[in-house]
Amino acid sequence: MEGKWYRGDTHTHTTNSDGHLRLYQLIDRCKAAGLDWIIVTDHNKNTIPQSYSSDGLTVIQGQEITVYNGHVNIWGVKVPAEPPYEIPDADAYAAIMQRCADAGATVCLNHPFCSQCGFRVPIDGLPADCVEVWNTIQHSDNVRNMDWWVGQLKAGRHIAAVGGSDYHGDIAGIDMIAMPTTITFAKDNSPAEILAALRAGRSVITNKPGTSMIELTVGDAILGDTVPFSAGLTGKCRVTKLLPGFELKVFNNDRVVYSHKAKRYEKTHTAMFPVPERGFLRAQIDFRLGAGLKRVIGFAEHKYLAPRCEHPAPTADALFWAFTNPIWIE
Repeated sequence: MEGKWYRGDTHTHTTNSDGHLRLYQLIDRCKAAGLDWIIVTDHNKNTIPQSYSSDGLTVIQGQEITVYNGHVNIWGVKVPAEPPYEIPDADAYAAIMQRCADAGATVCLNHPFCSQCGFRVPIDGLPADCVEVWNTIQHSDNVRNMDWWVGQLKAGRHIAAVGGSDYHGDIAGIDMIAMPTTITFAKDNSPAEILAALRAGRSVITNKPGTSMIELTVGDAILGDTVPFSAGLTGKCRVTKLLPGFELKVFNNDRVVYSHKAKRYEKTHTAMFPVPERGFLRAQIDFRLGAGLKRVIGFAEHKYLAPRCEHPAPTADALFWAFTNPIWIE
């Protein structure tokens, strides 16, 4: 399809709920970061009555349904219900999510395995278009989100991954806008096209605007597409800004069909590889945590996550820096 890549953030908050910036301040920060679109998702409030463009930045209506048992982002339309929401179990989640979908919304499961505010009900059968695999600055909970999402793909479920900064404010002097960044391939950055791209899985999630990018193709097929399996099928991956020690892996289901660990900074890296099995193809950049970095991340997780943790995750040995949605091989 014709189009281009647009950088955005699926999950932001303003002072209308518990964010630190007013809406106009958030918009100015996102423009300065070079974003093409954002979704404003204040807790249980529709800060944006209608999606619009602000000097080229698409500002999309959203709301984060926020209750004790788990958080759900609703994008593109107003939630067809009023808070306070009573959502005591998985059936109640399914019901309100389906109401939103029927009203034209794109529905996303947020940070499902967050140590502080993950889901407390089963989520495998919930009717979501997307799942927030990467929430805020990279940390160990996201590895658990990734494991669940990959399990869903292996089971044949077409659920798209996104990343969201969950922006409330900067932390310890770190600019948290669009950390991570979701980069969508779309015809334009209108609300309808961005949301369609998110649902279809035409997205790459990376650490920040301007960091590593992964382009994965099979012939003319891009992320979110389905291609027929045939003997001799090959794929292509092109990565930009690969950092020293970071490892690119291309997966055909569980099988690593290509890997490359950068010994030095690589402006671009391109590879061709076989696709030996039906299922799906996806790519990911990982970095391992040395003892010092693991202590730093462990300290940060303890400081910022532990105070309200019900199920704290151990600090991971490796984290991901960027990843793609799948191309389906059927």
